[in-house]
Amino acid sequence: MCSVFDVDDHAGIERFLDIYGVHHPQRMIFGRRRRPTQQVSIVTARHGEPEIENATWHLYMERDGDGWKPHRKYWSINSNWKKLGSRPEYRKSRCLIPATAWVESQSGKNPVEFSYGEPFFFCGLYKTWGELLSCSIITLDAHPATKKYHEKSLPMIAPADTDFVERWLTGGEDTAQFEPYLHPHIEYHGNSLMVQPVVRATSTEYAGERIGVEG
Repeated sequence: MCSVFDVDDHAGIERFLDIYGVHHPQRMIFGRRRRPTQQVSIVTARHGEPEIENATWHLYMERDGDGWKPHRKYWSINSNWKKLGSRPEYRKSRCLIPATAWVESQSGKNPVEFSYGEPFFFCGLYKTWGELLSCSIITLDAHPATKKYHEKSLPMIAPADTDFVERWLTGGEDTAQFEPYLHPHIEYHGNSLMVQPVVRATSTEYAGERIGVEG
């Protein structure tokens, strides 16, 4: 379960977005340790071209007076890959979520930060609620090499492939094309996954050295 992630503005995000032709990078929300229900930046192509939009990190919302708030009964910051077939958003409203790192823990203990040393996209889903957007991060099964850090899951990370990004955002309801990607991988763009202990999941203070995850 991915519940904390970073979007570091010193990690070449604008250059990264430019590679994939993403418009309006000035809309990006930066910050370390982004948390559930906060506003985060996502990439959609709902207006034709890939662009940065901002969304509440909690897919399902409920009415709150004249507005919306995260639904109390449906905790939905993540969307498990096994349930994607029943989610209309998987067929109709896929998104990408720029990030530079994420934090996991084992039953709330021994939190660690995962990173690749460069920006990447989480694969996600989004919904519209009037003028408001909401989103979730798709989670896969844990990789054998990451189970000792978080035994339940690993976030789905888009390959560094412009063709995949285009198909993910604009590929319509043909989800069969994405089945090969619904398996956990720990290498990204030729880089090994790195892991570093942190004092607390929401802390930026480290508790040990950064090492490569061997898989």
